[in-house]
Amino acid sequence: MNAPYDRALMNADCAQRSTDPVDASGMHPDSIRVSSRPLGWKPLNIERRELEPGVDCLPGGVTEHLIFVSLADGHVIRESGGDIADKELEAGLVSIHPSDTPVRWAWDTRLSFTMMSLEPGYLNKVARESFNFDPAQVRLKTAEGQRDPVITSIAGALMREVMSGDAGSRLYAESLANLLAVHLLRNYTEHPELIEAEKVSVTPRSVIQAMKYIHENYPGDVSLADIAGAAHLSSYHLTRVFKKATGVSPHQYLVQVRVNSARSLLTAGAGDRSLAEIAAAVGFSDQSHLTRHFKRMLGVTPKQLRS
Repeated sequence: MNAPYDRALMNADCAQRSTDPVDASGMHPDSIRVSSRPLGWKPLNIERRELEPGVDCLPGGVTEHLIFVSLADGHVIRESGGDIADKELEAGLVSIHPSDTPVRWAWDTRLSFTMMSLEPGYLNKVARESFNFDPAQVRLKTAEGQRDPVITSIAGALMREVMSGDAGSRLYAESLANLLAVHLLRNYTEHPELIEAEKVSVTPRSVIQAMKYIHENYPGDVSLADIAGAAHLSSYHLTRVFKKATGVSPHQYLVQVRVNSARSLLTAGAGDRSLAEIAAAVGFSDQSHLTRHFKRMLGVTPKQLRS
Protein backbone atom coordinates (compact mmCIF):
# COMPACT_ATOMS: atom_id res chain seq x y z
CA MET A 1 0.00 0.00 0.00
CA ASN A 2 1.37 3.44 -0.91
CA ALA A 3 2.01 5.90 1.90
CA PRO A 4 -0.08 9.12 1.97
CA TYR A 5 1.48 12.05 0.18
CA ASP A 6 2.83 15.02 2.07
CA ARG A 7 0.80 18.07 0.96
CA ALA A 8 4.04 20.03 0.57
CA LEU A 9 4.99 17.53 -2.13
CA MET A 10 1.70 18.19 -3.94
CA ASN A 11 2.44 21.93 -3.79
CA ALA A 12 5.97 21.54 -5.11
CA ASP A 13 7.02 23.91 -7.90
CA CYS A 14 3.61 25.62 -8.18
CA ALA A 15 4.92 29.03 -7.14
CA GLN A 16 7.45 28.91 -9.98
CA ARG A 17 4.99 27.91 -12.73
CA SER A 18 3.19 30.20 -15.15
CA THR A 19 -0.53 30.70 -14.69
CA ASP A 20 -1.01 30.50 -18.48
CA PRO A 21 -2.23 27.20 -19.99
CA VAL A 22 0.64 25.16 -21.42
CA ASP A 23 0.79 23.19 -24.64
CA ALA A 24 0.51 19.44 -24.08
CA SER A 25 3.53 18.75 -26.30
CA GLY A 26 5.71 20.73 -23.89
CA MET A 27 4.83 18.64 -20.83
CA HIS A 28 7.76 16.39 -19.89
CA PRO A 29 9.01 16.05 -23.49
CA ASP A 30 11.68 13.59 -22.36
CA SER A 31 8.90 11.13 -21.43
CA ILE A 32 7.65 10.79 -25.03
CA ARG A 33 8.42 7.44 -26.65
CA VAL A 34 6.11 7.61 -29.69
CA SER A 35 4.19 10.62 -31.01
CA SER A 36 1.82 11.45 -33.85
CA ARG A 37 2.80 15.13 -33.86
CA PRO A 38 5.51 14.81 -36.54
CA LEU A 39 2.76 13.43 -38.84
CA GLY A 40 0.90 16.76 -38.74
CA TRP A 41 -2.33 15.36 -37.33
CA LYS A 42 -5.13 17.70 -36.28
CA PRO A 43 -7.30 18.03 -34.21
CA LEU A 44 -6.28 14.89 -32.30
CA ASN A 45 -2.83 13.62 -31.40
CA ILE A 46 -1.57 10.66 -29.42
CA GLU A 47 1.67 9.96 -27.59
CA ARG A 48 3.01 6.98 -25.67
CA ARG A 49 4.85 8.18 -22.59
CA GLU A 50 6.85 6.78 -19.69
CA LEU A 51 7.48 8.79 -16.51
CA GLU A 52 9.70 8.16 -13.53
CA PRO A 53 8.26 9.05 -10.07
CA GLY A 54 7.73 12.77 -9.70
CA VAL A 55 5.33 15.71 -9.40
CA ASP A 56 3.88 18.33 -11.72
CA CYS A 57 1.83 21.47 -11.23
CA LEU A 58 -0.02 23.38 -13.95
CA PRO A 59 -1.73 26.44 -12.39
CA GLY A 60 -3.23 27.40 -15.78
CA GLY A 61 -3.93 23.88 -16.97
CA VAL A 62 -3.33 22.71 -20.55
CA THR A 63 -4.50 24.17 -23.86
CA GLU A 64 -5.97 20.83 -25.01
CA HIS A 65 -8.30 18.24 -23.53
CA LEU A 66 -6.18 15.31 -22.30
CA ILE A 67 -7.35 11.70 -22.34
CA PHE A 68 -5.02 9.19 -20.66
CA VAL A 69 -5.05 5.41 -21.01
CA SER A 70 -2.86 3.59 -18.51
CA LEU A 71 -0.67 0.81 -19.90
CA ALA A 72 0.57 -0.61 -16.60
CA ASP A 73 0.05 -0.55 -12.83
CA GLY A 74 0.87 2.67 -11.02
CA HIS A 75 -0.22 5.17 -8.39
CA VAL A 76 -1.26 8.79 -8.98
CA ILE A 77 -2.72 11.59 -6.89
CA ARG A 78 -4.48 14.39 -8.76
CA GLU A 79 -5.67 17.62 -7.16
CA SER A 80 -7.90 19.88 -9.22
CA GLY A 81 -10.64 22.34 -8.34
CA GLY A 82 -10.39 21.49 -4.66
CA ASP A 83 -10.94 17.77 -5.26
CA ILE A 84 -8.26 15.18 -4.58
CA ALA A 85 -8.28 11.79 -6.31
CA ASP A 86 -5.91 9.08 -5.06
CA LYS A 87 -5.89 6.30 -7.66
CA GLU A 88 -4.25 2.91 -8.03
CA LEU A 89 -3.80 2.46 -11.76
CA GLU A 90 -3.90 -0.66 -13.89
CA ALA A 91 -3.69 -1.28 -17.61
CA GLY A 92 -6.72 -0.02 -19.51
CA LEU A 93 -7.97 2.59 -17.04
CA VAL A 94 -8.97 5.92 -18.58
CA SER A 95 -8.60 9.40 -17.10
CA ILE A 96 -9.78 12.70 -18.60
CA HIS A 97 -8.52 16.19 -17.85
CA PRO A 98 -10.31 19.15 -19.50
CA SER A 99 -8.39 22.05 -21.00
CA ASP A 100 -7.67 25.23 -19.03
CA THR A 101 -8.22 23.42 -15.72
CA PRO A 102 -5.58 23.95 -12.99
CA VAL A 103 -4.12 20.67 -11.76
CA ARG A 104 -1.44 19.14 -9.56
CA TRP A 105 -0.22 15.59 -10.08
CA ALA A 106 2.10 13.45 -7.94
CA TRP A 107 3.11 9.85 -8.56
CA ASP A 108 5.45 7.57 -6.62
CA THR A 109 5.67 4.79 -9.23
CA ARG A 110 6.87 4.59 -12.79
CA LEU A 111 4.00 5.41 -15.17
CA SER A 112 3.40 4.03 -18.66
CA PHE A 113 0.47 5.44 -20.59
CA THR A 114 -0.88 6.82 -23.85
CA MET A 115 -2.07 10.42 -23.90
CA MET A 116 -4.53 11.72 -26.48
CA SER A 117 -4.82 15.49 -26.81
CA LEU A 118 -7.95 16.91 -28.43
CA GLU A 119 -8.35 20.54 -29.49
CA PRO A 120 -11.22 22.19 -27.53
CA GLY A 121 -12.38 24.05 -30.63
CA TYR A 122 -13.00 20.74 -32.38
CA LEU A 123 -15.09 19.39 -29.50
CA ASN A 124 -17.12 22.62 -29.60
CA LYS A 125 -17.59 22.21 -33.36
CA VAL A 126 -18.95 18.68 -32.96
CA ALA A 127 -21.21 19.82 -30.10
CA ARG A 128 -22.71 22.48 -32.34
CA GLU A 129 -22.96 20.48 -35.57
CA SER A 130 -23.91 17.02 -34.28
CA PHE A 131 -25.99 17.90 -31.20
CA ASN A 132 -27.04 21.52 -31.84
CA PHE A 133 -25.54 22.44 -28.47
CA ASP A 134 -24.28 25.90 -27.62
CA PRO A 135 -20.55 25.22 -27.05
CA ALA A 136 -20.55 27.82 -24.25
CA GLN A 137 -22.93 25.55 -22.33
CA VAL A 138 -20.87 22.38 -22.76
CA ARG A 139 -18.13 21.51 -20.28
CA LEU A 140 -16.01 18.39 -20.32
CA LYS A 141 -15.88 16.68 -16.92
CA THR A 142 -12.79 15.39 -15.14
CA ALA A 143 -12.71 11.59 -14.86
CA GLU A 144 -10.23 9.37 -13.06
CA GLY A 145 -9.57 5.65 -13.50
CA GLN A 146 -12.62 4.74 -15.62
CA ARG A 147 -13.25 1.60 -17.64
CA ASP A 148 -14.16 2.79 -21.14
CA PRO A 149 -13.74 0.34 -24.04
CA VAL A 150 -14.62 3.00 -26.63
CA ILE A 151 -11.74 5.26 -25.59
CA THR A 152 -9.24 2.41 -25.24
CA SER A 153 -10.20 1.12 -28.71
CA ILE A 154 -9.73 4.58 -30.24
CA ALA A 155 -6.34 4.94 -28.55
CA GLY A 156 -5.27 1.52 -29.83
CA ALA A 157 -6.37 2.32 -33.39
CA LEU A 158 -4.55 5.67 -33.32
CA MET A 159 -1.33 4.15 -32.04
CA ARG A 160 -1.42 1.46 -34.76
CA GLU A 161 -1.72 4.24 -37.35
CA VAL A 162 1.26 6.07 -35.86
CA MET A 163 3.36 2.91 -35.98
CA SER A 164 2.31 2.02 -39.55
CA GLY A 165 2.91 5.52 -40.94
CA ASP A 166 0.42 5.01 -43.79
CA ALA A 167 -0.09 7.95 -46.13
CA GLY A 168 -3.81 8.03 -45.36
CA SER A 169 -3.37 8.02 -41.61
CA ARG A 170 -4.17 11.72 -41.19
CA LEU A 171 -7.67 11.35 -42.66
CA TYR A 172 -8.29 8.27 -40.55
CA ALA A 173 -7.09 10.10 -37.43
CA GLU A 174 -9.50 12.95 -38.17
CA SER A 175 -12.32 10.42 -38.37
CA LEU A 176 -11.32 8.90 -35.05
CA ALA A 177 -11.27 12.42 -33.59
CA ASN A 178 -14.93 12.75 -34.52
CA LEU A 179 -15.72 9.37 -32.96
CA LEU A 180 -13.93 10.40 -29.76
CA ALA A 181 -15.61 13.82 -29.64
CA VAL A 182 -19.11 12.35 -30.01
CA HIS A 183 -18.35 9.81 -27.27
CA LEU A 184 -17.01 12.48 -24.91
CA LEU A 185 -20.02 14.71 -25.49
CA ARG A 186 -22.43 11.87 -24.77
CA ASN A 187 -20.67 10.49 -21.73
CA TYR A 188 -18.37 13.06 -20.11
CA THR A 189 -19.99 16.49 -20.36
CA GLU A 190 -22.10 18.68 -18.13
CA HIS A 191 -24.92 20.05 -20.24
CA PRO A 192 -28.49 20.93 -19.18
CA GLU A 193 -30.03 19.37 -22.29
CA LEU A 194 -28.04 16.16 -22.27
CA ILE A 195 -30.52 13.38 -21.58
CA GLU A 196 -29.28 10.33 -19.73
CA ALA A 197 -30.71 8.09 -22.44
CA GLU A 198 -28.31 9.65 -24.93
CA LYS A 199 -25.37 8.06 -23.15
CA VAL A 200 -24.33 4.98 -25.05
CA SER A 201 -21.77 2.23 -25.05
CA VAL A 202 -21.48 1.16 -28.67
CA THR A 203 -19.47 -1.73 -30.05
CA PRO A 204 -16.25 0.27 -30.52
CA ARG A 205 -14.19 -2.38 -32.26
CA SER A 206 -16.90 -2.96 -34.88
CA VAL A 207 -17.29 0.76 -35.59
CA ILE A 208 -13.53 1.23 -35.90
CA GLN A 209 -13.29 -1.82 -38.17
CA ALA A 210 -16.00 -0.30 -40.38
CA MET A 211 -14.18 3.05 -40.49
CA LYS A 212 -10.90 1.34 -41.34
CA TYR A 213 -12.55 -0.63 -44.17
CA ILE A 214 -14.00 2.59 -45.63
CA HIS A 215 -10.62 4.34 -45.52
CA GLU A 216 -8.92 1.42 -47.23
CA ASN A 217 -11.55 0.93 -49.94
CA TYR A 218 -13.29 4.29 -50.56
CA PRO A 219 -11.96 4.69 -54.15
CA GLY A 220 -13.85 1.54 -55.19
CA ASP A 221 -17.47 0.43 -55.27
CA VAL A 222 -18.21 0.14 -51.54
CA SER A 223 -21.59 -1.18 -50.43
CA LEU A 224 -23.19 -1.18 -46.99
CA ALA A 225 -23.03 -4.98 -47.02
CA ASP A 226 -19.26 -4.82 -47.63
CA ILE A 227 -18.76 -2.45 -44.70
CA ALA A 228 -21.02 -4.53 -42.44
CA GLY A 229 -19.12 -7.69 -43.37
CA ALA A 230 -15.81 -6.07 -42.39
CA ALA A 231 -17.33 -5.11 -39.04
CA HIS A 232 -18.90 -8.57 -38.51
CA LEU A 233 -22.36 -7.05 -38.08
CA SER A 234 -25.62 -7.11 -40.00
CA SER A 235 -26.26 -4.07 -42.20
CA TYR A 236 -29.09 -2.98 -39.90
CA HIS A 237 -27.02 -3.29 -36.72
CA LEU A 238 -24.01 -1.56 -38.27
CA THR A 239 -26.10 1.40 -39.42
CA ARG A 240 -27.58 1.77 -35.95
CA VAL A 241 -24.35 1.61 -33.92
CA PHE A 242 -22.32 3.57 -36.48
CA LYS A 243 -24.78 6.48 -36.40
CA LYS A 244 -24.83 6.42 -32.59
CA ALA A 245 -21.04 6.44 -32.41
CA THR A 246 -20.21 8.98 -35.12
CA GLY A 247 -23.37 11.03 -35.65
CA VAL A 248 -23.57 10.02 -39.34
CA SER A 249 -24.55 6.91 -41.30
CA PRO A 250 -21.91 4.68 -42.93
CA HIS A 251 -22.84 6.10 -46.35
CA GLN A 252 -22.55 9.69 -45.15
CA TYR A 253 -19.19 8.84 -43.62
CA LEU A 254 -18.04 7.29 -46.92
CA VAL A 255 -19.00 10.49 -48.77
CA GLN A 256 -17.10 12.57 -46.20
CA VAL A 257 -13.97 10.48 -46.69
CA ARG A 258 -14.22 10.83 -50.46
CA VAL A 259 -14.72 14.59 -50.30
CA ASN A 260 -11.84 15.05 -47.87
CA SER A 261 -9.59 12.91 -50.09
CA ALA A 262 -10.52 15.02 -53.11
CA ARG A 263 -9.76 18.17 -51.12
CA SER A 264 -6.34 16.77 -50.18
CA LEU A 265 -5.57 16.02 -53.82
CA LEU A 266 -6.64 19.50 -54.91
CA THR A 267 -4.71 21.35 -52.21
CA ALA A 268 -1.63 19.23 -52.95
CA GLY A 269 -1.72 20.28 -56.60
CA ALA A 270 -2.97 17.03 -58.20
CA GLY A 271 -0.73 17.66 -61.21
CA ASP A 272 -2.53 17.79 -64.54
CA ARG A 273 -5.46 15.66 -63.41
CA SER A 274 -8.86 16.88 -64.47
CA LEU A 275 -11.72 17.17 -61.98
CA ALA A 276 -13.33 14.15 -63.64
CA GLU A 277 -10.16 12.13 -63.02
CA ILE A 278 -10.00 13.28 -59.39
CA ALA A 279 -13.67 12.34 -58.94
CA ALA A 280 -12.97 8.84 -60.25
CA ALA A 281 -9.81 8.52 -58.12
CA VAL A 282 -11.74 9.08 -54.88
CA GLY A 283 -14.76 6.94 -55.74
CA PHE A 284 -17.35 9.34 -57.19
CA SER A 285 -19.19 8.19 -60.30
CA ASP A 286 -18.61 11.46 -62.15
CA GLN A 287 -17.51 15.08 -61.76
CA SER A 288 -21.01 16.40 -61.04
CA HIS A 289 -21.37 13.90 -58.19
CA LEU A 290 -18.11 15.16 -56.68
CA THR A 291 -19.07 18.82 -57.16
CA ARG A 292 -22.47 18.42 -55.50
CA HIS A 293 -21.13 16.77 -52.35
CA PHE A 294 -18.02 18.98 -52.25
CA LYS A 295 -20.09 22.19 -52.34
CA ARG A 296 -22.52 20.86 -49.74
CA MET A 297 -19.76 19.89 -47.28
CA LEU A 298 -17.15 22.61 -47.83
CA GLY A 299 -19.15 25.54 -49.19
CA VAL A 300 -17.07 25.85 -52.37
CA THR A 301 -16.81 23.83 -55.56
CA PRO A 302 -13.67 21.83 -56.47
CA LYS A 303 -13.01 24.29 -59.28
CA GLN A 304 -13.18 27.25 -56.87
CA LEU A 305 -10.80 25.54 -54.46
CA ARG A 306 -8.34 24.71 -57.21
CA SER A 307 -8.30 28.31 -58.49
